[in-house]
Amino acid sequence: MTLNRAESLKATFAVSAFFYHAYVGEEKYLMRREAQIVRKGTNHEKADAIIVMLNPGSCKPTCEIGEGSLENRKMLSATPDQTQYQLMNLMERLHWNKLTIVNLSDICEGNSTRFRVIEQKFNLQSKPHSIFHSSNTNERNTLLRNANHLIFAWGETSTAKRLAKEFGLYDERKALSTYRDMKAVIHPTRYFPLHPKPALREARIAWLNNITPLLTGM
Repeated sequence: MTLNRAESLKATFAVSAFFYHAYVGEEKYLMRREAQIVRKGTNHEKADAIIVMLNPGSCKPTCEIGEGSLENRKMLSATPDQTQYQLMNLMERLHWNKLTIVNLSDICEGNSTRFRVIEQKFNLQSKPHSIFHSSNTNERNTLLRNANHLIFAWGETSTAKRLAKEFGLYDERKALSTYRDMKAVIHPTRYFPLHPKPALREARIAWLNNITPLLTGM
């Protein structure tokens, strides 16, 4: 099976997200708490799945968000990225209408070195930057109850492994606590949840081929 072109996927799906700003001292950082991919022309409160990845990377809203805080965040239109196109391909395969994306960290920074520097600033001030932080238990549980599946897909970076363990999601080759029903394509020897969009096209198709039966029971 092949991958659908971006132009076709953009005509079928829309991406929106809860963006906000967080301050560490005098420094302001763009954050994203949750993103949604929705099939145009449909309206579904419950998501077909929630997928957990490392962080929003360089994802940006299509309009200015002003001085929005986490408490008064608004759902805004967002520009799709290449990973989201891959997730749209999954939705086409499974005839899904709504996919929710959350991350181990809300920090919108695509460069891994700069991300770690920013994360350290948050940590030094004990400032939460993740829905998986213990202070966000109620919000997280409400979100997880509102989906049919939970997918782990944050990849192999040391930062992802550290945060997944720190927040009680995954460690020592297995999901932890309340996440044992999660679905993931696991690396055969290093046992981390594979990212949906590896570099090679063939590997991206393989991820889709491997995750699909886990979600359909076939």
